[in-house]
Amino acid sequence: MKQRSVFANPVLLGFIGCIIIFVAVFVYFHGYASAGFALLTFAEVVLLFNILIIVHELGHFLAAKWCGLKIDKFAIWFGEPLWSRKVYGVEYIIGSIPAGGYVALPQMASMEIIEGKGGEPEEKTIEPFAERVGGDLKATKVGALPNVSPLDKIIVAFAGPLFSFALAIVFAVVVWGVGKPVNGSDNSTTVGWVDPTGPAWKAGLRPGDT
Repeated sequence: MKQRSVFANPVLLGFIGCIIIFVAVFVYFHGYASAGFALLTFAEVVLLFNILIIVHELGHFLAAKWCGLKIDKFAIWFGEPLWSRKVYGVEYIIGSIPAGGYVALPQMASMEIIEGKGGEPEEKTIEPFAERVGGDLKATKVGALPNVSPLDKIIVAFAGPLFSFALAIVFAVVVWGVGKPVNGSDNSTTVGWVDPTGPAWKAGLRPGDT
């Protein structure tokens, strides 16, 4: 069966259309230079947001691996997949809408419940997968998902925020070591701009005064 193009997704097309309209209106009112700076700032925010999401979800993923839980999907971004590949029973996905991500862990909660579709969770069968038992890897039989202990659930749930906190510490150390960018004009005593209707202008201050 031929895979549908991601650009046939109306949500993605609407998202792209809204961005184009917003950029066009911004350019019209503020000019190309301001629009370029705004787009660069927006791209930086999206990049940092996605780094946070990837690290957070990676924490859940690694903890689930360590606890021997069944992992269905590890997805970065939402929407129609731009790329997907199944490796050792886990489907890795890169979506088409750059916002968020998730790790599908059926033993924690089904995606249907998380998405608010309700209903009683169905008993699900799985393919054989390896779980760690007493330090050794053992393949489970095809059948109902094995139960997960409360401690394992706590570890997997806590790992995401723990990785996010660790990333915050890394950012803090980098800023502390490298330093914060400073504009040279911040330390200048030369007046750069004066409001013509303000009291400074009436007092005689002009741009270029020291």
